[in-house]
Amino acid sequence: MRFDIRDLKLEIENKLRIRILISNLESRIPNPSSEQKTLKRGNTEVGFTLLEVLVALAILALGAVITLSLISGSLGNIRKVQLRTRTIEHAESVLELALLDASIQQPTAFSGDFEDGTRWSVRVEEYVPSTQLQPQPQTQTSIDLPVKLLYYTVEMTSPESRAPDYRLQTLKIVKASKEAQPTRLPQ
Repeated sequence: MRFDIRDLKLEIENKLRIRILISNLESRIPNPSSEQKTLKRGNTEVGFTLLEVLVALAILALGAVITLSLISGSLGNIRKVQLRTRTIEHAESVLELALLDASIQQPTAFSGDFEDGTRWSVRVEEYVPSTQLQPQPQTQTSIDLPVKLLYYTVEMTSPESRAPDYRLQTLKIVKASKEAQPTRLPQ
């Protein structure tokens, strides 16, 4: 048999091609021993156990409950502040209307309520200044003053309470009527 170099060269090329094909096929087919090593490594190093997931969910649920309770408490406080602000605004408007009423010249009282159920009452009394802070002289004379002081009290009561929730007080100077008693002033 005679060998030609060309034949030898072709045979070597064919063997190389076969080896390349085999190596390509081997790389595509998984090796069972390497899969077991990967699975073992994956179970110990990657992923979470059921217990870890449950603990994480419990912590998340606890955080959500605390957050929602804080929001709920804040909303309740906001509601209380809104009611208090509305009560103060009602009291101010009632007091302003009472002070602007020029027909009030003597002690009187009147009341009413708002559409939300808040009740109000206005009490007007004649104001007598206290003389306890001033030293009393031995002799006093009486003088007729052309004005007198009226003491206004506005009380607001919410529908849920029995006692007044808010009270405003002020003084107003009005002309004294001719029937008024003379006021004694110290000399």
